[in-house]
Amino acid sequence: MMRGKDQRPAAFSPMRESVAAAVQEEVWEVRPSGMLVQKRTPDSDPPPGGAPVPTIRVKVKYAGVYHEVYINSQASFGELKKLMSEKTGLHPDDQKVVYKDRERDSKAFLDMVGVKDRSKMTLLEDPTAQAKRLIEERRNAKAQRAAKAVSRVSLDVDKLASKVSALETIVSKGGKVVEADLVTLTEALMSELLKLDAIVAEGDVKDQRRIQEKRVQKNVETLDAIRAKTAKRNNTSAATANKARAPHLPPRPPPAQQHQQRRQFQPAAPTTATAPAPQTATASWDTFDLLSSAPSSSSSAPVSTMALATTTSPSPRFEWELF
Repeated sequence: MMRGKDQRPAAFSPMRESVAAAVQEEVWEVRPSGMLVQKRTPDSDPPPGGAPVPTIRVKVKYAGVYHEVYINSQASFGELKKLMSEKTGLHPDDQKVVYKDRERDSKAFLDMVGVKDRSKMTLLEDPTAQAKRLIEERRNAKAQRAAKAVSRVSLDVDKLASKVSALETIVSKGGKVVEADLVTLTEALMSELLKLDAIVAEGDVKDQRRIQEKRVQKNVETLDAIRAKTAKRNNTSAATANKARAPHLPPRPPPAQQHQQRRQFQPAAPTTATAPAPQTATASWDTFDLLSSAPSSSSSAPVSTMALATTTSPSPRFEWELF
């Protein structure tokens, strides 16, 4: 009998203590301020027989006008600011709530600072917070625009890169590429590079811009390699064609050399006993009468004089072309 009484408490006492400790851990929690309060879970049901969380009416003064707000007594000041934003039009981040001459944090709870039904508080506009928010919004909008610009350039570079890879495949298989296509692709890639240089970005967007710049440079280098291969292949084919020409055919002289050879043939000048007279710019011409076969007696003197002049003066050399 004594052994049975001694063993029963020893068998069931540790289990009861563990259950009680688990219940105590679920009920209580520690706030950031260090206060030990009852744990709140939004998904948990109210305790059986317990009253629901009450709703209180708070009067908030803004710009000389009181606004009545119905809110949960265990809500935070951040939720109160959201409700006041619908009534005043102020952004929740631009609001400053003063209760009992102290500015309250958005994470603080109403019941923890003593807010009750029909409590009064003041709502003020915070210009510093508003300026910070506007600067942050502008910065975010600028980053979004830069990201969109980089994404558009990325799509264009993808299309151009597919064309470059197609040309590279054609050249690798021994095909021919038109020089105009290479020039067009190079100009398109350089225009995309200029667009990337005009984008002002920071952080991740800046890294994306650098990646796209490297892609453009790589494609331009690929086009330069294709152009070099094409030029080398054309030079090789031209040299092969020159070697395949018949060796017995003499090379054709240029037209200027043929014209010079034609001008080298000139008639020889007649030799006379008298000393040659100096050449003048004007040449002496013999007159002939085509109607009569014999010259008249009246014109015998001039003819003999002209004949003497003809024999004494050297005959001019005319350049004749042979046909």
